[in-house]
Amino acid sequence: MILIIGLFRKKKSYSNCYYELKAIKINRIMVKDVMCIHREDKLIDAAHTMIGAHVSCLVVLKDYKPIGIITERDFVKKLSMSKDHSEEMFVNDIMTKKLFTIKPNLSLFEAQKIMKNHNFRKLLVVEDDELKGIITQTDLCRIIAELRSPHPQAPLVKDVMTRKVLTVREDDKFLKAKRLMTSKDIGSVIVADKEQIRGIFTEFDLVSEFFLNPNRLRDSYMKDLMTSPVICITPDFDMFQVNKIMLEHNFRRLPVGDEHKMLGIITQTDVARSLYEFIEKNKDFVEDKKVGDEIKKEKALEYTIKKKGSIILYEKKE
Repeated sequence: MILIIGLFRKKKSYSNCYYELKAIKINRIMVKDVMCIHREDKLIDAAHTMIGAHVSCLVVLKDYKPIGIITERDFVKKLSMSKDHSEEMFVNDIMTKKLFTIKPNLSLFEAQKIMKNHNFRKLLVVEDDELKGIITQTDLCRIIAELRSPHPQAPLVKDVMTRKVLTVREDDKFLKAKRLMTSKDIGSVIVADKEQIRGIFTEFDLVSEFFLNPNRLRDSYMKDLMTSPVICITPDFDMFQVNKIMLEHNFRRLPVGDEHKMLGIITQTDVARSLYEFIEKNKDFVEDKKVGDEIKKEKALEYTIKKKGSIILYEKKE
């Protein structure tokens, strides 16, 4: 008689979400099928791959070993606007050649701290000079959304968001938006008339426009490039909730406001940093019945979606 043990083992329970998260290693959540490209490949082909697969980066290989990475941010910061873009531009022209790699057995908290300290949003996982996978900020956020252990009430969006939002006008040229994104090392600008949002332009939009017409960007105006309407969120969601909304709809940034004006912006970087710091800070949290009931009630809360003018507003239900 053969006994099969462990197939129906009960999922391990933890006293709070810190210990559940701490038990997870990079090799459990990393993406193993990494999208790659070679340094001699054309830049326009890299853009095509990125927008087609809807990925924010490609790992650059030489002799099947990683030698660099090309990201949406590389397009923002390194793509010259001083001359026509030839189809003979290559990945090597703008890729990031300095790599920061991590081991597969690293903890998620350690990975998040590395990302924060170096302002990275993805890390290559390498062992014995062999590429094993890639871990992104989205992966770190996704695992938080899947946690089942108790946690205290998280901070609200209004406590974490960036209040000073960088904006351009509809009649500004793209070059102004690119200079702003480059100088501040940000992935988007809001197109606004005073405090009224008209549209948004992101680094993904730049890569997409480059693929469609490499030489259109230089002389374009923001009204022709921006995405509108813009998805916004009210400031009373907590960080666990906004994390789930971002993951569910593939958002990486959300302007914060109401039907009348813009109050700030919250990004996935803000979400990842604040939640990992919050969970680690509250590692001694002990759930009591009252807190547990409040959290269960909070998880059941829903939101409404309203459209007004150039915004689509995610509003928390009372």
